[in-house]
Amino acid sequence: MANRSVVLYIRTKVGEKWAYKKAPEELTQLVCGEYYLGWYVKTDKHLEPVGNEPEAALSALNLKRLQLAFVAAGGEVKQPDTKKELEAAYLAAAGAAQQACNVEAETKTDARKLVSEEVVAYLSVCKARGGKSGYGLAPRTYEAYEYRLGFLTEFEPNAYMDQVTGEFIERFRSFLLEHEKDLADRTSYNIMQAVSTFLIKKGNAVAKPFLKEMKFPPTEVVPYSNDEMQKFFAACDEEEELLFKFFLHSMARDMEVAHCEVRDLKFEKNILHICPKPDKGFRLKGKRSGQSTKGRKVPIPALFMARMKKFCAGKKSRDLLFPNGIGGVEYHFLRRCEKIAKRAGLDWDDFDLHRWRKTGATRHHEKGVSVRKIQAWLGHESLEVTLDYLGVEDAADEISQEQVNNGALAAFV
Repeated sequence: MANRSVVLYIRTKVGEKWAYKKAPEELTQLVCGEYYLGWYVKTDKHLEPVGNEPEAALSALNLKRLQLAFVAAGGEVKQPDTKKELEAAYLAAAGAAQQACNVEAETKTDARKLVSEEVVAYLSVCKARGGKSGYGLAPRTYEAYEYRLGFLTEFEPNAYMDQVTGEFIERFRSFLLEHEKDLADRTSYNIMQAVSTFLIKKGNAVAKPFLKEMKFPPTEVVPYSNDEMQKFFAACDEEEELLFKFFLHSMARDMEVAHCEVRDLKFEKNILHICPKPDKGFRLKGKRSGQSTKGRKVPIPALFMARMKKFCAGKKSRDLLFPNGIGGVEYHFLRRCEKIAKRAGLDWDDFDLHRWRKTGATRHHEKGVSVRKIQAWLGHESLEVTLDYLGVEDAADEISQEQVNNGALAAFV
């Protein structure tokens, strides 16, 4: 019988020598490097380079497995010359391999696995990745996986893994579109993304082409106007005013605010250190830049910091700045924000927490703060994300024009 086994390796330096180390098959655990596929033809081992990008390496791994299954089923695989031929070969191999799996499953019914059982096993592994230190898989990420994969098991509770074909995923996509919860396009995309990741982990890439076809409109976040903020803060009590002005000045995400402690305020320097709290199971975004472990620092206006210092008088260094009623982490800032907006006679449906972050960043940008600085304050991994966040599309905006009109080169026009 033909060999179907293939292993993904990464070339790494051990001491003074280079070696091939078996790489994990989880995209989040991979880094850029020299990737190779290894498999045997009878007793001869073959090594094939598959580039430096983790996603491309995993795609090549899945394709090679399908090709070997295709060969094992009696097919012949030719080396494609173009991307179009590669995609055609991929689909042909996927179809043939799936047919081979179906035939094998029919003769070995006891070896068939339910999708629902595999989802439970996959989620169990994901939960174990969380660990105890807070630096593994984030609890909220696990909860997102659990929620999204729940739609897959809801779709066909008694489906077997070998039945997950292109036709199955096509029907699943329609199921999401017509779901009684009236799922948004972005939500449906996120669900399909989780399903695709799960299936790829199980050696089935059939959902990936469908994911590429699913589109959703970008979410536009509009800054608050001065009039909205004045009416909103006028309707606040003292603690509410401090809380939402803290959102504005820190430009922090809601869970970052919820986990801020007294010790994070550096009163002598007027700086807020937004940092992870492993003991509370809270971590930050930003694995590539190191922010997830080091955190980031945001300058706070001196007058507001003085108010915060007075507000924190008598509190312990590890006390939360804005806890819930029993001193724990507050998860209902949005509810409080909407209630205040309603009291102020504003359209409370238009008020959300992210708009405070957007407003702070936009106002700083309008006053000439560099995009690079704003990127650091927001905690974005890439400059492109910050440019898109601020709506900076080209060099024709008013700020750019004012800077060049009055800048260092203005005397040489």
